[in-house]
Amino acid sequence: MPMTHYRRMSPVQARAALGEFLAERVPALQRLRAELTAQGIDPETLLDGSPQSLTPLWEWIVERRAELSAGRSTAPSLEPRSRWPSWARHTVTSMHVPSATMFVLLDGLVSYLAQVLITGAPTAVWGLGSPEDARHHLHHHPVLTGAGQQIFVPTLPMAGMLRLKRGEASLREGELTGYAVAMIGSLHEEIPPPAGDPPVVVVAAPESFDVGVRGDIANGHAGLLRRMSTELAAQDGIVAVDRAAVDALEVRAPGWEADALHRWLSAWLRTRLPFDR
Repeated sequence: MPMTHYRRMSPVQARAALGEFLAERVPALQRLRAELTAQGIDPETLLDGSPQSLTPLWEWIVERRAELSAGRSTAPSLEPRSRWPSWARHTVTSMHVPSATMFVLLDGLVSYLAQVLITGAPTAVWGLGSPEDARHHLHHHPVLTGAGQQIFVPTLPMAGMLRLKRGEASLREGELTGYAVAMIGSLHEEIPPPAGDPPVVVVAAPESFDVGVRGDIANGHAGLLRRMSTELAAQDGIVAVDRAAVDALEVRAPGWEADALHRWLSAWLRTRLPFDR
């Protein structure tokens, strides 16, 4: 897309930009996970989806300060604007980026923060910021919405990263965690489920739970369901997760209630499905 600021986009352009933003989320998170692995850190352990995990993640990013603050002079950017994440191209007017590393960390953090927020507030949905108010600072931005709130997820990560780049004091210890907790609270709202079949159904059996996955999800996202099974099996109290059929799981979890399992599965799918493109 042309490098037009979100607030100056037409509705058609803004909807396309929202799609572009969402399509970038999984690759950005994958690059972050690969970078963690390359640095000897297990992403499965660090990125557990909790607000608390944002604190050690940010501490690790701060340790890369020297790389991020390199090239703070007026030298031309080493990372051309055309290769920036779409949300940066459509919001930042000028910035010198010393290397692709900055956006590997920053855009990965944006994706992971979004995942944490949606996990904590599974009724939140993506949309366009204040579409009817061209004067609003989030007009036509890609935002998470819920309970009357709208959040442009890159705001705090970008502010923290720019301070690191300039060699300034950046985010306080635990600031990202506190922010995520507050935003989850502001987004959380109990709303009726959408019309149609639910994504998952959980039925308690004598010694296990039978989980049914909606057909379009099971058939169209096989790889995603394999990962869901793996991550579910790693949760406390889960003894085993068996793939009983393409669209069915058998979950042995003596300490879990059916409602709790249903909430976990629904939140997991809601977090990943918009990004699985």
